Parts: sequence; C-alpha cells; structure tokens
Amino acid sequence: MATIAFFIWTFCSIFLTFNVFSPLVKRSNSSFRLILFSYFLGLVVGDLFPQWILLNLGILLIFTNYDILLSPIGLAGTICHIVCWIILSIRLWIIIDLPGRMHLKMLENFGTKWYKVSKGNLYPRNFLDIDWYSWLNPIHSIKDPRIEIIRNQVYHNENGLELKLDIYRPKNIKKKRPGILQIHGGAWITGSKRQSSFFLLNMALKGWVCFSVTHRFSPKNVFPEHLIDIKRALKWIRENADLHGLDKNFIISKGSSSGGHLASLMALTQNISEFQPGFNQTDTSIQGCVTMYGVYNFLDSFDKITSYPAKSKILEKVCGGTPKTKPSCYKKITPKNWISKEAPPFLVLHAETDALISIEESKKFWNDLQSRNVYSSVFLSIPLAEHGFDVFPTLTAQCIVPIIEQFLIMIHGNYLCKKEKNET
Repeated sequence: MATIAFFIWTFCSIFLTFNVFSPLVKRSNSSFRLILFSYFLGLVVGDLFPQWILLNLGILLIFTNYDILLSPIGLAGTICHIVCWIILSIRLWIIIDLPGRMHLKMLENFGTKWYKVSKGNLYPRNFLDIDWYSWLNPIHSIKDPRIEIIRNQVYHNENGLELKLDIYRPKNIKKKRPGILQIHGGAWITGSKRQSSFFLLNMALKGWVCFSVTHRFSPKNVFPEHLIDIKRALKWIRENADLHGLDKNFIISKGSSSGGHLASLMALTQNISEFQPGFNQTDTSIQGCVTMYGVYNFLDSFDKITSYPAKSKILEKVCGGTPKTKPSCYKKITPKNWISKEAPPFLVLHAETDALISIEESKKFWNDLQSRNVYSSVFLSIPLAEHGFDVFPTLTAQCIVPIIEQFLIMIHGNYLCKKEKNET
C-alpha cells in the first residue's frame, strides 16, 4: 500500500512540475472547471514554491517510516522529486532576473525618463532581498502605520444593491496625490475588491490614493452594466477627491483578467455618454492604464480554429447571447473598437504560461494600440508566470509590482511637467 501511495505521489509531483511550465489542460477541449483546476495547481506549485517544498518534505518524512525509500522504486522516486525541486528552483532564478531584463526594455522604450524613476528601486536582486515573511504568509493581513485603509464605502445604490469600494491612502496627506482606480478580476461573474491588496498597499506607501472597486455581476447583469458601474465609481471618487487628498485630474485605471478588460475600456471610452446614463456630464477621463492578463478578444473563442468553449459560455452570460444573436454587444465590449490617438499611456502585461487567457490576446491588443500610435505605452510578457501572479506577495509579484510602480511614477511625472509648462 505504501509503495502504491509513493508511486502516485511521485507521478503527481512530476505532472504538477510540468504543469507549471506548460499547462497540460488544453483550452480547446476542456471544461472550465478542469482548466481552472490546472491554473490553480500551476499557481500553487509555481508561485507558492516554499509552501510546496515544505509540504513535500513533510510527505517524505512520513514515508521514512516505511521501507519504501530503501527500495529501488523509493530511491528512483526520491531522485525524481529532487529533480523536480531543482527545476522549480531554476524557475525562481529566472523570475528574480526578470526586473533587470524588464528595466532594459523600459529603458529602450522610454530612455532618460525611465532612467530617472528607476534609480533606487527596491525589487529583490537576490534571494536575500526577498520578503520571505510575506511570501510564506501570503494571506496575512499587512498593516502599516503610514497607511490608512477605509473599507466598504458605498459609491452607488442600484435597486437596493449597494456597490462599494475600499480606499488605501497614506496618512497625513499634505498635498493632492495621484490616484489609482483598481478593478478586480473574476470573469465578470464574481470577484473581490481585496484581490490586489499587495499592489495597493505598495502604491499607498509611495503616496498614491488607491480605490479598489467592485461591480455588479453576470449573468444577472449584462454588458455594459459592469462598465457603467465602474464609471459611477469614478464619478464618486472625483466628487470626494478633496476628502481623500486626491488630485482628481490624475487617475489611473488598473485591472487584472476581466478587470484588465474593464480598466482598458475605462481608458478608451472616456466621457462617452452611452456608458454614463444619468451622469453623462461627469468627467470620466483616465490619465493612464495598467492592464494585466486581460481579456480583449471576444470572438475567437467561438471560431472552430481557435475554439475555447469554456470562455464562450462565460461570454454568453456576460453579453446575454452569442456574437450572432448580440452582435452590437460584442462590438461594444471589444476594446479594439474604441482605440484612438487620444488614448492615454498603457502598460500591458501578460504571463506567458497563462492557463486561462492566452498571451496572444494581449499581443494582438498591443499591436492594435501600436497601430494607433498610443504614446508612452509598452507591452511586457512575463515568462514562466501564471494567471494571477500578482494576487499574493510571491516572488513573481515582488519582482513585477516595482516595475508597475515605476511606470506609474514616470507617467505621473510627465503629467506634472506638462501641467507646469501650461501654468507658465
């Protein structure tokens, strides 16, 4: 019995290691639950590597009570486990080298503007620089006396349903600070405004005022209700800007997954009355956008060649039908159709081994942005990372979040320079 259990454990370890580097479940012929399971395992084994190693060492310790480890099968299995751990450790070396390579790409794109904001950056340069406590305790509540978190502020009441947001802001604000509008992921059908706490806390420490918002979900609500809710949140934020020390003239939209899609639409559909029913005179301008592993293509999943049945089923709930029955909705929900030269700067990020959303979506969206010459924008692909790599304060998040911080500081600096010139 112990031999069988050891064999199963060894096989699962090999399978899960390969799943980190290349999701073994195919989108074209798998159910959403199976794809989600593959994604979850890839995230746990890859990004929560210390916990995975501790779990495996505990299991190995249990097997020391049996003679299996002294047999040829036990010895071979132990070697397999060690090889898997070494492979996963090599992945960490690749991840920790990411900021340096991304810095060079940003320097190539932005030149001296990037060089000025990249001095003294605090991303980990080696394993001693890693915040091990946060990585080992990814769900612990981070508290900092310099930050104030205000939960569950109601920004709109829709038929008895209270739509809420959380505020992360530095204490003792003495001057107007730039703002971030954070939109959670969850396939438009679920989600939590606490998803990006690690990023929001870091930005609040840098002096930014951050608002993490939620919206109504499908299938009860169909597009564009989700986008309208976020614009209502932006209306509330600007109306209460003075109360929270916010510069209402500089607000960034940021989101991940479905939130990345909504963040991009917030940046591309500024002040369009169709998405502002009852408040069409409100300023809904956005000064920049950070979109991470977002959804941008709403037709490919219905095509036989690029079929993704699980995604199609979700989109039918979000749009209230298929592209054939709801063509207008699918046209409006696609970010590409709203791109113009007036679009603000974009930072587009995507994980190369994303099990849920193909990186090709972000590449195509980036090409669409380039074709319209959207200024001060860049696309970054994250090797060996999974969907949701920034949710927990893992090594991947600790390496990528500082790059996002620098980008936002850079475009805010551009805004201040332009404002100063206009005033003089």
